Amino acid sequence: MCNINKPISPHLTIYNAQKASIFSIWHRISGVIMLVLVISPFFILNNVYFSHKTVFFAQFLIDYILFNWFIFSCKLFVISIFLYHISNGIRHFFWDGVVHVNTTRMYKDSNQLLLFIFSIIIVQFYFVL
Repeated sequence: MCNINKPISPHLTIYNAQKASIFSIWHRISGVIMLVLVISPFFILNNVYFSHKTVFFAQFLIDYILFNWFIFSCKLFVISIFLYHISNGIRHFFWDGVVHVNTTRMYKDSNQLLLFIFSIIIVQFYFVL
């Protein structure tokens, strides 16, 4: 009566994600991450300022948690997210101006975007170290 080997949603297994949809999803995710990175220091400062006890949180972070490699990787992560979001936004501005809207040019633009982002990240990695 019940076939256990039958897939629940076969459309998910045969779905091939398009490059434009992946870039759109990552553009939104990078925007949310940048929003959180901008707003979170205000909440942390608010909690530190309005706390009623002595706070040694900053010294604890510097001494035990934030090593040089951790700070460097966080900087690299934030810079790469920012570069991806800005360059993908510029690509969307080109699309709004009806420049490079055909399918072949869109794939070329997305490959150029990835090459640009990865090359900038590699250059930053070697020059910051």
